[in-house]
Amino acid sequence: MYDIQLFGRIEVRTRGIQLSGNDFGGERPRHLLALLALRGERSAVELADTLGVAPATVKDDLRVLRERLEPGARERDSVVVTHRGRYHLAPERVRVDVATFDALVRAAAGRPAERAARPLSAAAFLASRPLLEEETAPWAAEARAEYRAKLVMAHLEAAAQPI
Repeated sequence: MYDIQLFGRIEVRTRGIQLSGNDFGGERPRHLLALLALRGERSAVELADTLGVAPATVKDDLRVLRERLEPGARERDSVVVTHRGRYHLAPERVRVDVATFDALVRAAAGRPAERAARPLSAAAFLASRPLLEEETAPWAAEARAEYRAKLVMAHLEAAAQPI
């Protein structure tokens, strides 16, 4: 199982190994991991547009990322899956803190404040560090603002629910 952390600095933990920073093979492979973990399935063109590079560069960087995540593994066995020209992370092999955050916020939705408190506290704990805190790319700043707003709106919605 790959535990992917996007709140704070980007990190991956698996089988007693922790990867962060340049362990992913550079900024672009790290960003590709973050985009796939955050946004799900994407084509090379979509990823290239987000990163401002050519699709061929994305394909090369995905090869680097695969090698860093699973040295010596064949592409077909990788946690970074390719299907019909689209890329995603194998859902049965990854656990992403952002997905947990989203599930906690959904669990709190529509509940009165006292019943929303527990999942919102857990979500706030996960988001105690900014999303992608060391990344300065425009897409990372947009994602940071999006998740900050999700947490604030969830708290406001819970406070507005009748007791």
